[in-house]
Amino acid sequence: MENLHKELWFAAVCTVILDVLLWLGSLLFTEPGIAFPIGLLLGSAGMLANLLLLRRTIRNAVYHGKTKDMAGYLIRVGIASGVIAIGLLSEYVSAAGAVLPFLYPKLIFGILSFSGKKKKSGKPE
Repeated sequence: MENLHKELWFAAVCTVILDVLLWLGSLLFTEPGIAFPIGLLLGSAGMLANLLLLRRTIRNAVYHGKTKDMAGYLIRVGIASGVIAIGLLSEYVSAAGAVLPFLYPKLIFGILSFSGKKKKSGKPE
């Protein structure tokens, strides 16, 4: 479970880095404004909340044997839907900025899985 906690911190740090890079990249293509950074902040907060709730679901499955958690899933979907709705309906929040952070975990954990050391078969470590 400690590894999961470390991965969440790694995801949070990578999220900040990706947010800054996307914001700087957006300055090249659009005029400066506050909508895109606010969207990135909102989307990042929603994505991190989803990861924390997912961690809770995994912890319940590991420690309590509870494998079905429909309420947790619906809450995570509700958070993502709410963030996207705010991005689409508010003129002060960029929809693209709100949606992009929900794609970060695939990128972050994909890179993390490829960069991990592979164990040699036959030899215990």
